[in-house]
Amino acid sequence: MPFRSFPFRIFKRGRIPVLFVLVATALIFMTLSTGASFDRQTADQGQQIFQQKCASCHTVGGGKLVGPDLQGVTALRDRQWLKEFILDPNSKFDSGDPLATQLLADYNSIRMPNMGLTSADADAILVFLESSISAPEPTPTVPSGVGDAAAGQRYFMGQTPLANGGTACNACHSISGSGLLDGGTLGPDLTQVLARYGEPGLIAAISTINFPTMIGIFATKPLSPQEVADLVAYFSETNAQPAPVKTKTGLYLGIAGGIVVILFAVLFLFWPRQRQSISEKLRAGKL
Repeated sequence: MPFRSFPFRIFKRGRIPVLFVLVATALIFMTLSTGASFDRQTADQGQQIFQQKCASCHTVGGGKLVGPDLQGVTALRDRQWLKEFILDPNSKFDSGDPLATQLLADYNSIRMPNMGLTSADADAILVFLESSISAPEPTPTVPSGVGDAAAGQRYFMGQTPLANGGTACNACHSISGSGLLDGGTLGPDLTQVLARYGEPGLIAAISTINFPTMIGIFATKPLSPQEVADLVAYFSETNAQPAPVKTKTGLYLGIAGGIVVILFAVLFLFWPRQRQSISEKLRAGKL
C-alpha cells in the first residue's frame, strides 16, 4: 500500500521530471508576478513624488517647461548619472559636469534646486520615468489676456492679500521699481523672471510651487488661477525693465552698520556719566 501511494507511483513511473517542470513553472510565474507588482507599486510611488516635487518644472511627454521634457530620458542618460543629479544637482553644476553645464546653457542658467529627496525617492522616480505609465496631469494654464498687471503688482507688494493666505512675493524677492527699501533678498530678483522661465514655465512654477524654501509656505496655500494670471501679467510688464545690477543686500548691510555706529556714539557720550557714583554726582551738583 505505501509503495502504491502517490509519490511512489510518480517515482515508479518516471514522472518526476514532469512534476519538477510544473513546480518550477509555477515558481517562476509567482516570482514574475511579484516582481511586476513591486515595479507597479514603485512606479506609482514615483509618479506621486514626481507630481509633488517635479511637475512644476518638468513634464513627461508634455513639452518643455522650466526644465526639459523627461519623456525617454532614461534611455538617453546613464541611470546612475540621473540618480546622482536628482539627489544633488548642485554638485553636478559646481563640478563642471559637461551634461549639467549644457543644461545651464540650454535653460537660461536656471539651476535645478536640491529637492531633499532620498535615494529611494530617486529610484522610484526613475522607475516611473522608465515605465512611462502615463504623462502627469496637464500643467496648469492661464488663459491669455485675463491677467491684470496692476492687480499682480498689488499681490507682489502685499497691498492685496493672497486669497489662501500665502506670503506676499516681496517678503523674499525684489523687483525693479519697487522702491529703495522694498523687497527681500532671500530669493532672486524677479524683474526679468519671464525671460528666464518663459510664460508656460513661469505659469507652472507659480501654480505648483516646489522650490524648497517656498514649499513650507505655499504647500497648503496655493495661488488661485486669477492670482497667477495677474502676477504673470505684472511680470510681463517688468520684463521690459533693466534688471538691477546689484542686490539690496549691500544697502541693508550699510544701513545696519550705520545704526550700529550711531548706537556706539551715543553709548560713548553717555556711558561716562553712568559710571559716576551718586556721591560724585552730588559733589558735581548734577543731582
